[in-house]
Amino acid sequence: MMRNHLTKLGFYSALVLTTLFVGCCVNLGGSFRAKAERTEELTASAADVITLDVSTNVGTIDIEPGQTDEVRIEAEITVKAKTEEEAEMLVQEVRIVAEKSGQKLVVKAVKPSGFGRNQLAVDFTITAPPRLALACVTNVGDIRLTSFTDRVTAKTDVGTIRCRDLHGETDLHTNVGDITLEYAAAAPAALRASATTNVGNVEFTGPETISAQLEARVNVGSIDTDRPLTITGKIEKSVRATLGDAEGRISLRTNVGSVKIR
Repeated sequence: MMRNHLTKLGFYSALVLTTLFVGCCVNLGGSFRAKAERTEELTASAADVITLDVSTNVGTIDIEPGQTDEVRIEAEITVKAKTEEEAEMLVQEVRIVAEKSGQKLVVKAVKPSGFGRNQLAVDFTITAPPRLALACVTNVGDIRLTSFTDRVTAKTDVGTIRCRDLHGETDLHTNVGDITLEYAAAAPAALRASATTNVGNVEFTGPETISAQLEARVNVGSIDTDRPLTITGKIEKSVRATLGDAEGRISLRTNVGSVKIR
């Protein structure tokens, strides 16, 4: 096992400061004390669809494989406003749409006119055909994706990203939060995978056989691996290595945190 341990003091200081800053940002607008909630469900055909595009400003995105050629969506909608009457009125007027754009199915929430500066959060729980490529974006919230075979992209500003049992190319990014990227044991060896966080840990688990160029980089933290690596250059804050025949490319980066390679 290769270990590159750097000082932890900077890690915890930066993490505390970032957490305090994020907490202040998320809690702005605390005068919106009234809350209303509702759940909406809808189904859309996935015929001729290649990519599922899901976005929410505040809220989680959770997508699992389904057994049919349909996309089934459950949206938990929460509105905060100054009065209960206003919150209840607005939560009923928020629309959840699933619209085709070429070969892409776009799922999102649409605010009613006059929504103003009231607060909206939408949590999506979705089942979809595992053949679909996924593109997921949230500003504040976690993203969880399981058992898809095509390309996966996921981005959140504040939140964790957890992807399990994947087979295809991945591009994952969060500013504050951990990333867990786990490939299926039978996934192709020539991987193209990227996982980047500013403050948080990155944990990567590859298939049984990997053929890729690997770059792992930290600023304050550590790099640990259970894989036999052929290292190029010095082991300092970054590692460049090859696995197998180096047909693919894997990039794992964090500014403040650790990188684990399994």
